[in-house]
Amino acid sequence: MAKKSNLPLYLVGMAIVLIGCFLPLVGTSFGNGHSAFKAITDGSGDLKVGSILALGGAIAGIVFCFVSVRTKLPVKLISLIVSIVGGVYVLLSYMNLAPWAKGITKAALKLTGTKPGIGLILIIIGWIVALVGWMQSRD
Repeated sequence: MAKKSNLPLYLVGMAIVLIGCFLPLVGTSFGNGHSAFKAITDGSGDLKVGSILALGGAIAGIVFCFVSVRTKLPVKLISLIVSIVGGVYVLLSYMNLAPWAKGITKAALKLTGTKPGIGLILIIIGWIVALVGWMQSRD
């Protein structure tokens, strides 16, 4: 019989998302690019809103791991969804893809022009780990 871990997988995933927000979102090295925190202080309005949503969702998800909520709402899943929506909104704002009418081809060209940074990679990995952890526990 496998020993059950005391540290929930969801908490680990959201912690990875939070750590990824400290690191550069685009670029190839640790010193290159903007982090989510820098986007909040120096970014445009859309970039700030998306970064706040991504960070707020990650922080709320971590808090809900330690705080018991009496409602039947899946608050951990809602926190994860808010974080993902904020991250996608940051991606759309950063890549100037907000006008969807420009087409998928132009979006693909812009995506290949900028390499994802270590922070963005960690954030995506954290989202996947948190989703798997939520599906395993379902609380």
